[in-house]
Formats: sequence, structure tokens, C-alpha cells
Amino acid sequence: MKVPSYPVIVCLTCTLVFLLCGATFAGGQNYSAVKTIVIDPGHGGTDPGTTYGKTYEKDIVLSVSKKLGALIQKHLPDVKVIYTRETDVLIPLAKRGDIANEAKADLFISIHVDAVEKNAPSGSIVLVMGEGHYERNLDVTMRENGVVVYEDDYTTKYQGFVPNDPESYIMFSLMQYVHQEQSMRLADIIQERYKKETPIPVLGARQQPILVLWKTTMPSVLVELGFLPNDHDRKVLTSDSGQNKIAAALFNAISEYKSRVENNGRTILVEEGSAPSGSVPANAAAVSAQGPVVYMIQVCSSRTRLGHNGSVLKPHKNLGITERTVDGLYKYYVGSCSTYEEASTLQKKVREQTSDAFVVAFRGGVQIPVSEARSITDR
Repeated sequence: MKVPSYPVIVCLTCTLVFLLCGATFAGGQNYSAVKTIVIDPGHGGTDPGTTYGKTYEKDIVLSVSKKLGALIQKHLPDVKVIYTRETDVLIPLAKRGDIANEAKADLFISIHVDAVEKNAPSGSIVLVMGEGHYERNLDVTMRENGVVVYEDDYTTKYQGFVPNDPESYIMFSLMQYVHQEQSMRLADIIQERYKKETPIPVLGARQQPILVLWKTTMPSVLVELGFLPNDHDRKVLTSDSGQNKIAAALFNAISEYKSRVENNGRTILVEEGSAPSGSVPANAAAVSAQGPVVYMIQVCSSRTRLGHNGSVLKPHKNLGITERTVDGLYKYYVGSCSTYEEASTLQKKVREQTSDAFVVAFRGGVQIPVSEARSITDR
């Protein structure tokens, strides 16, 4: 391997750090709320992304992105959604980050589909900007960054970066990503929700030097939804019901992250991503069965959304409020207990304000009979 010139590396690194830090301080954003989210459907136009026959990554990710955006607009009306592309066009990687920065977004989510040359595994991966151990997954890193060759004069635009040259990645290893902690937090939540609410297993959250993330000045992640060459993943990725589950899982992760950031105790969850018992592939059922049982106290249901400080919910605000939509109804739950005994105690407390509150149980994001839950937790 040719040893790169030290001054060149330092120069590249300083340029990157300057751009990152300069954009961050110029924005002056305070990430204590999530008000604007930029959704980035990967690839597009002359860049199809991963392909399998006549199935293109660029089409899958655009469809999932629009489904995710629609869920956000419907269930989180205080959040503004911006897409880097809404049609089949090629947007330069640097421009995608610029769109998010110019909008002063609070989150940037780039959506992709994974691929390998052979023995395609099944699973989702979430990538965060950082050094990590990129050499272990250099093929993934190079593939995602390799799309810059579709752009005019990319070597100038990206300060001499060459996507298929491992030496180019040294500059990434010397930089500190500003929002790495928040990004990893979101990545972990996405993986938790994905595991519970989709038929596709999870393969972990990782730090990688990804070009589409390096200019963003807010918490940012790149989600690989699954492996297109894998038969199981492909059936989920290309079906409307599968895409609905994926979009709902991503929405629920964003909602949970937003609730934590804003510290308001309110997580809005949608049920579109929950697979009915007995109707999912065997491997998906196994993933769901491994999830922990969670007991909550249902306090009410309504055909219209209730305000966070509504008379029914306000007395329980300190317990944490969860909203789910089920068959057109908004259902509201408080608390989160791991045993039925804890839930019974909490129910008595809640009934001091709401006399008809009752215990419900969930496993893997799906509501199950309390009797079934107790057969698991009371062992």
C-alpha cells in the first residue's frame, strides 16, 4: 500500500473539521426538540443503487421514505418533513447534507437497501458517522460512498476523496463527529423497534465513515433496511405490507427518540408495523417471541387525538404516556412494568384518578392477553 503524505492527510482533516464545526456553530441549533426531520431516499436517477433483476434500491427506498413521511405528518403534526428527493432524480451526496443544514433540521435519516456479492444474509444495519472499525466492513462503506462517481467533478467537491481507495478513509479516522452520541442513541432505538416490529432481524448499529453523513450538522443515521439479494428480506422490502411495517417501525423509533429528547413522557406509536400473531414467517415469529413482556395501564381510547394535557391524561403525565392507533382508534397507556405484580400496584394508583383503567400486556410490540403474559413473567 502506498503511504499517503502526512501533510495531505492533515490538510484534508482540517478541512473536514472546519466544515463540520463551522456549519454547526453557524446554525446555532439547540437539539432539545425535534421539529424538522429530513428524510433522504438514497440513490436515484442514473444511480439505481443495489439491483436484483428489475428491482432497484432507489425505488424501494423512495416508497418507504414517503410512507415514513406520511406517518410523521399524520401522527406528529408539530414536525416538519423535508425530503432530499421526491422523484427519481440523482441528488449529490454533499447536496443531501446541505438540504438538511439549510433547513436547520433536528434529524437526518438516510434510507438504503444493502447488498453483498454472494451468500446474502438477512438483516438491517444502522450506520452512524464515525471511525468505528470500518476496515471490517469496507465493502459496505465503499459501496455507499461509491455513488459519488455519478457526480460531476467529484474529486474536487470531496477534497480529493477516491471512493475505492482505502487510503482515502484515513481522513475520516482523524475526525470527531459532533453529534455521534445522539446519533448512536437514535440508531439503537431504530434497531430495537425494527427487531420488535418487522420480520427482518437486526445486525446492529455501527460507526462508519459515510460521505452522505459527513456534512450534516445534526444527529444523523443511515438505515440499511435489509439485503435485497436475500429471498426473505426481498419479499418484505418489495411488498406493500412489508414496507408499511418498516415505515411504522422507523416512525415509532423517531417518536420514542423525540419523546426522550423533549423529555415530555409521551411516545406516540402506530400499530401498522405490528404483525398479527400467526401470520408472519417463522423466523419473524421467533424474533418477536424473544422480546420482553411489557405491562401498561390503559386509561382511555378515543376516535380523536387527545391533547397531551387533556383532563383524562394530565393526572398521569408523570408516569409517561404512550399513544397507539388501533383500528382507527387512539388508545392511551401509562407506565411500563416488567411484572404483573408491579402493573397491579400501578393500576391501583392510576384508578385513583381514572376508575376504569386496566392492565394490558405487549410483547415484541404486539398486544397479547394478560394471561399469556403472566405465563411468561410469573415463571
